[in-house]
Amino acid sequence: MKYGALPHDQKMKTKVVFVGAGPGDPELLTVRGKREIEDADVIIYAGSLIHTDMLKYARGDAILIDSHGKNREEIFAIYEKFAKEGKKVVRLHSGDLSFYSAIQEQMEFLILRDIPFEIIPGVTSFSAASASLKREFTSPGVSQTLIITKPFGKTGKPEKESIKELSDHGATMIIFLGIQLISDVVSELRAGYPPETPVAVVHKASWREEKIIRGTLKEIAEKVEKAGIKSQSVIIVGEVLEKSGVSKLYSGIRNHEINTKLAQKDEIMNQKKIAIFSLAQKSVALAEKVKGVLSDKGFDAELICSEKISCEGGKKVKSIFNTIRESFRERRNIVAILPMGVVVRAIEPKKKTKDPWVICIDERGKYVIPVLNGHRGANKFSKLIAEGISAQAVITTSD
Repeated sequence: MKYGALPHDQKMKTKVVFVGAGPGDPELLTVRGKREIEDADVIIYAGSLIHTDMLKYARGDAILIDSHGKNREEIFAIYEKFAKEGKKVVRLHSGDLSFYSAIQEQMEFLILRDIPFEIIPGVTSFSAASASLKREFTSPGVSQTLIITKPFGKTGKPEKESIKELSDHGATMIIFLGIQLISDVVSELRAGYPPETPVAVVHKASWREEKIIRGTLKEIAEKVEKAGIKSQSVIIVGEVLEKSGVSKLYSGIRNHEINTKLAQKDEIMNQKKIAIFSLAQKSVALAEKVKGVLSDKGFDAELICSEKISCEGGKKVKSIFNTIRESFRERRNIVAILPMGVVVRAIEPKKKTKDPWVICIDERGKYVIPVLNGHRGANKFSKLIAEGISAQAVITTSD
């Protein structure tokens, strides 16, 4: 179909209004959006994404058009047809229109045809997800950055914007249009986030059919597949789903108490998981002694040894180096009776507020050295272990 420009006398009488219809709940439609629907001659909506209760606001004589199954050219033809007739067209898009709404090419078409248009923003689905999860996606000391992205398909990948590359930042990540590719998404996320990173999937946020799947990065794909969720979902990744900080705007005794309790809870949970590594046969007895010291204090300490040595009661692994790296990524605290250089190369530290603590002990059991995160547990546990095995704790950070 060949499109022609509107006659001059009609240009100021008609327009197209793009309305962000929100995440689904009709009550989350903005007041301005509702008013535009009430005033529309024609309403174009996606029946699979827009709650049909919103159409109750339309006039009795309004023309309702479901865009499902229609291609871009057909939608453009509708705009032009009714614009020439002097009709006001409202195009309802789910969520907000500022991203992943595909209205840019529609706006460009309208500009070329001299058809006036307006944009009415809406509530995003990730805002509704935040409300359902009862979590703020930015939190002081945890994450102050929000990354909004999606897997790349036919449109191609802009340089340095893959999920794998973005995951290196460790910020809170919101992923759209990725639920059908959940296994691939998780694989990319694992490049930057530890396997124990909290993840939430919110399906049809704010709808009656809303479902929330919670888990960690290492298990979320299996949980989503088991739940049979394949569409209309937003994926949220990040420590903010469990941890909280305190804004200076509302600092005070009460907030300080809340933050302290949350921090203590996080620390206690984190300290419980301790992996003790022994590479050589001559250090096994020392490793067992360290395990006994920690177990007596109520900590979950596991002895891990090379498969090449005898290690009764310990877990044997083929590669100590790779197992240290994997344990670190899983946020397990580490006591390694190994050369410090080997441990440092294995752990690849990223961020002190997220990384677990790491301690090294020489094979003779004389020195206990906090290598990483001294103030977040390593110093305290170095002193505890040193006292238990009659060694010296070498603390290099200031008290």
